[in-house]
Amino acid sequence: MIEVVGLRKTFGSVNALNDISFEVAKGQIVGFLGANGAGKTTTMDILCGCIGADAGLAKIAGFEISEEPLEVKKRIGYLPDEPPLHKEMKVNEYLTYVGKLHGLAGQDLKRKVAGIIERLEIGGVQSRLIGNLSKGYKQRVGLAQALIHDPEVLILDEPTEGLDPNQILQIRQLIRSLRDQHTILFSSHILSEVESICDHLIIIDKGKIVEQGTHEELIARLESGRQFQLKVRQGASSLAAKLKAYPSLFDIVVDDEDGQKISFRTKDQDQDLDRVAREVLDGGFGFQELALKSKKLEDVFFQLTR
Repeated sequence: MIEVVGLRKTFGSVNALNDISFEVAKGQIVGFLGANGAGKTTTMDILCGCIGADAGLAKIAGFEISEEPLEVKKRIGYLPDEPPLHKEMKVNEYLTYVGKLHGLAGQDLKRKVAGIIERLEIGGVQSRLIGNLSKGYKQRVGLAQALIHDPEVLILDEPTEGLDPNQILQIRQLIRSLRDQHTILFSSHILSEVESICDHLIIIDKGKIVEQGTHEELIARLESGRQFQLKVRQGASSLAAKLKAYPSLFDIVVDDEDGQKISFRTKDQDQDLDRVAREVLDGGFGFQELALKSKKLEDVFFQLTR
């Protein structure tokens, strides 16, 4: 549904995008993850036809953006990081206006406006001026304008930025409710947000795609050896020193917060776990817990972008 091949963009001496390529399949919610300035907004602006690329190819629903921009814009709904709201208009007036811009008219327009107001639960504020709404409601109205024409593709640029915790949860729930009805490219620098909403992740850093795949795929590719966590009753530092004698055990670290926890990686899991258990029991360290330590998206992100 979205295809990007070899996209490049510079602003003066700044290389904003450097030969990035990715695809988003129909019906997916894909998280576009990166720090501020990584290239997320530049990519989305190109996909929406707001700016042109210096080189490369970008398609939406099979239409190349630079060659058929009107066909592309019929098929996308865009919520930029600053929603394009007319604050002097009432909510229902604004959505009617946006619907007309998308070619809706008559009963079809009225039905679409009423439907999107109900869908995004903004009926209670539909007669209020947009400029008087809370940040959360403004974001809902911004999402409503992106959805008014029922686009195949939704492009959302950090839609929860600046919201309070309750508003963030509400917007996340709204985005999840759109699953399978639209193909969604969703940017954020909030790791937990991307992890909780998205089927597939694309990580961008300094204008380059550094990894992409599901959360599980990223972790599997980036793990060099399995990581375990061991907890003993006493003497963790002494035990860690003993474990360092085994060459197939590595990254042996005593936890700073809990001084009786040790994390380690292993290249030979079965034999190494036997060795660790033997050292704990023979040395009288007091075995309490041994578990596989799951990697979080935060670990993956920092490993790729630091």
